[in-house]
Amino acid sequence: MPWSGVSCWCQGVAGCLTLLQCWIYEYFPGFRPSHFEPPVVGPDEAWASRWIGQPATGSVADPSVRLAFYRRALDSLTPSDVCWTPFHQRPHQAVRRSLYTGVIRFADIGEFYDPARCLRQFGYRQMVPPPPSRPQRADRPEAPGGYVIRIPESFDAAWDALLSHMVHIDMYSQPWRRYPYETTVDYLDWFVAHSHCRVLQDDGDADRLVDSAAVRFDH
Repeated sequence: MPWSGVSCWCQGVAGCLTLLQCWIYEYFPGFRPSHFEPPVVGPDEAWASRWIGQPATGSVADPSVRLAFYRRALDSLTPSDVCWTPFHQRPHQAVRRSLYTGVIRFADIGEFYDPARCLRQFGYRQMVPPPPSRPQRADRPEAPGGYVIRIPESFDAAWDALLSHMVHIDMYSQPWRRYPYETTVDYLDWFVAHSHCRVLQDDGDADRLVDSAAVRFDH
């Protein structure tokens, strides 16, 4: 997702929000429409079509109240509340290119894609990922509104050279054994140091953030 879509100054989201909503329903069952069991779609039907005609969860009209509700709901999630592999137990076996690592480009837009950062979505234990690929140059203007990156031309050729630009997952990690959200013993320390443990953050409550992450993700 572009930086401009997740920044504090962003007031809107562009793109196909229907697909984003369907993605949320698949991975987070607690946010699905109430009292609805999605049907199995046929081989010639779009997977997202099984959510057709279903209203969005929540009925609160006030956007600020609804936003606070969803933020608390996200903070309350536990690993077992997530469906880690909703489409296939080993999705890379069905779609091999999903293990591609590099830049995915469309027209003048390029985004880095790294499956090593979400191994649990492939049915494997999450390990500390390698450092991300770096652009040739990155510029962020003083005025809010996004950023501009320059990607080396050699990155464009990676998509057509899959074997040399993919995560060899069986050499990199192992399938989970007890829980679909398993991690290696060193991953939690890395996660707490490099990520945001909660959506809501109270001033002067940094200790609670670390404790919360350890309780929820230490499996």
